[in-house]
Formats: sequence, C-alpha cells, structure tokens
Amino acid sequence: MNPKENIHPIEAPAGLRERKKRLAQAAIEEAALRLFQQKGYEQTSIQDIADAVTMSSRTFFRYYASKEEVLSGPIRSTQLDGVRYLLEAEPPASPHAALQSVFGYLAGQYEKQRPGLVLRYRIAGQTPSIASLFLYTLMETEPALCDALGSRLETGADRDEVRFLVAVYMAALRVSIEEWLEQGDDANLVDRLHRHMDRLSSMPG
Repeated sequence: MNPKENIHPIEAPAGLRERKKRLAQAAIEEAALRLFQQKGYEQTSIQDIADAVTMSSRTFFRYYASKEEVLSGPIRSTQLDGVRYLLEAEPPASPHAALQSVFGYLAGQYEKQRPGLVLRYRIAGQTPSIASLFLYTLMETEPALCDALGSRLETGADRDEVRFLVAVYMAALRVSIEEWLEQGDDANLVDRLHRHMDRLSSMPG
C-alpha cells in the first residue's frame, strides 16, 4: 500500500476558520461602507467592493448574498442573538417581563455598535430603494421572537396576544433606535427604550 494514500489534507480548526471568516467579513464591510459614502449605494457594485478587498466577486458571495446583506448584516445578527437570549433565559413571570428583558438586551447590544449603525442608517436613509431596510430587518425576527416567547410561557398562552405584544415592543425598539441614531453621541438607547417600554407595561399580558 502506498503510504501517501492515507494522507488527507489538513483542515483548519473550526475556530481558525471562523476567525478568518469574520476577518474577511469585516474587511468587506469596511470597504463597502467606504465606497457607499464615496460613490453612493446604488453606484457601488459588488465588483467594486470585491476589487477593494482584492477578491473575486465569486469569493464575495461566499460571505454575503448581496449589498443589502452587507448593510443590514449586523442588525440581523443582533436580532438573532436576541432570539437565542430569550430561549436561554429563565422562564418569565409574564410576557411583558420577558419582552422587557430581551428588548433591553438588544438595546444594550446596539449601543456597542453605535458608530457603524449611524453610518448604515445614514446610507439607507439617503437611498430610496433601501430606505426601509432597517424596519424590515428588525421585523424579520418577529416570528422567531414569537415562537421563542411562546415556548417559554405556560401552555395555553394566547398566540395572537403574543404576536401583538412582540410587534408593539418591536415598534418601541425601532422608534427608540431611530431617535437615538438621530441624537448626539451621548444619547443613551437603553434609557430611551425603557421609557417607551414603561408606557407599555400597563397593557394586558
């Protein structure tokens, strides 16, 4: 037997592959945001972004499906973190308690991303074709949040009530984020959101 037949390519450990992936995504995002500011979102092609990071457009698509995903990816990722947070949390005393906890968590995560979010928000706001991108990206996770909350409540929870409450709290988060991004650097998203959520605590649920 030829000993070479038993030699297999050495694969990079999963942790190393993930770090390389994140570094590539960060480079793509940085180049894309710079080009969006310089040339405009509509005028920037995927090939432009790929050229800026010295990769092919085919390689670009290994990391992102579109320019929209480059712009909205951090929001989508944070929202999915919120779903995981809700699934792993202690069983809630009430739907309101669970939603205040998870949306407070989300606000804290977004505060850490303020510089990038401000830039993304401005780019989206200046581009009519994607002006509603932030809204739709936030709303995408409503069904998953409903399922996660329903799984944490006692059997027999009213599905329609859960959907309504998630939508209302999501609206409070969206309004809070928009207000926060339009304010100065010293604005506090968590405090702003809690003021809005306090108004919701008197609702049945």
